Amino acid sequence: MTDKKAANSGAARAVWKFFASVKLTIFVLIALAAVSIIGTVVEQNKPIETYYQAYGQKWGDIITLLKFDSMYNSEWFSVMMLLLLVNIVACTYERFPPKWRSLLKKDKSFDPSMIDRLSTRRNFALGKNTADTKSHLLGVLKKKRYKYQEFNNGDGGVSIFAWKGLFGRFGSDITHVSLFVIITGAIIGSYWGYKDFRPVIVGETIRVPDVDFHLRLDKFWMEYYESGQVKQYNSMLTVVEDGKDILNKHIWVNEPLFYKGVRFYQSSYGTAWNMVEEIEISLKNIKTNTLSEPVNIKWGGSAELPGTKYVARLSGYVSDFAFDEESRTVYSKSGDVKNPAVQIDIYKDGKLISRPWLFYNFPGLIQAIPKTDYDVILRGFKNLPYSGLSITKDPGTNIVWIGTGIMGVGFYLAFFVFYKRIMIHIKPGSDAEVSIAGVINKNQLGFEKEFRVLVEAITGISEEEDDDDEYS
Repeated sequence: MTDKKAANSGAARAVWKFFASVKLTIFVLIALAAVSIIGTVVEQNKPIETYYQAYGQKWGDIITLLKFDSMYNSEWFSVMMLLLLVNIVACTYERFPPKWRSLLKKDKSFDPSMIDRLSTRRNFALGKNTADTKSHLLGVLKKKRYKYQEFNNGDGGVSIFAWKGLFGRFGSDITHVSLFVIITGAIIGSYWGYKDFRPVIVGETIRVPDVDFHLRLDKFWMEYYESGQVKQYNSMLTVVEDGKDILNKHIWVNEPLFYKGVRFYQSSYGTAWNMVEEIEISLKNIKTNTLSEPVNIKWGGSAELPGTKYVARLSGYVSDFAFDEESRTVYSKSGDVKNPAVQIDIYKDGKLISRPWLFYNFPGLIQAIPKTDYDVILRGFKNLPYSGLSITKDPGTNIVWIGTGIMGVGFYLAFFVFYKRIMIHIKPGSDAEVSIAGVINKNQLGFEKEFRVLVEAITGISEEEDDDDEYS
């Protein structure tokens, strides 16, 4: 039983040592840096077609399989963050308690021989007895905002241990706490938040995920420089809740709409790959090889074909036609207008007789009205612009900001508040001799200057003047 307990205890210590290891910290940080490069190179939270268009079928499959397209919301990234979180907790627990105990602990004795082992030290006499010398020293230390503790030595002498900037020792620990808070906020945002992208057409109302309101795009426009380059793109958005318009907001790049914890950013623009505003077609008489007058049809609308009983209705569009033989479906293999095609429904006497695809680049490829002397030719189309909106809900944002504030406090303590210690021994006598030394955990050069000023305040003599007297 004892051996089993010892084995379990040894295993527990090994696990704890692993999680408290600095090597683990370095490994996780390097891994996070590496995958963050991937997250920078691969645009996040874009439509899946974007990745296949940019990287091809093979890499598109890899990106979506490994969730590089939404990396910061993936399970494996959350596991890495959680591992770093545990590592921070373990490291802080290992190092914080000894510091805290030293803050609360009051020493019962002081060894004056410590002073002789320090490089920053002085010896002098003030021409006063032990009591008056001590009183004078304590007065100077108070003015310099030092806290102190007195020790009475067995030989009648007095020792003083003074310090300030003790909380500077906790700068790294507070920074660790801030990292814990920031990572916790990031994990909360990853699990209970989301990042989405929506191409929205003017007049379209979209449902916003996980909330009780909708969003409508009322207007989209672009501004240009005199050179013709795009200066800015803008959207006018309306929040619709319970069928009522609640809020109107003009957004542009870096000026989002925020409502009920959700932010809407103007992130991109383009032309729709699955809709057009309007098409222009003509009826072709195959026998005479003549075209009728142009007929314009808006999206979802219909029109009669001249001189016939046929009615054409616009029902589909793809900017880059492709056909999946397995699912027997048509799709756009890219967002670019490379092989545009529209689908129309042709009716005669109210009955659907065909649903042909009309190709702009290949007119007459497939006869639109089979078994007749007629065909339909796509003469042109008007693209429909869309506003690309990034939709973000992150309930951990405020927690991250709190962590950032804590980190600022930690950085201030770590880099601007230094733990300074002054050790003094006053020997007994009518002309008591004073030995004084100081030590600091960082910024030794600055401390030596401060130590010299302290000694000058005690003795009333400038050390530079004292040096001149020695050489005169």
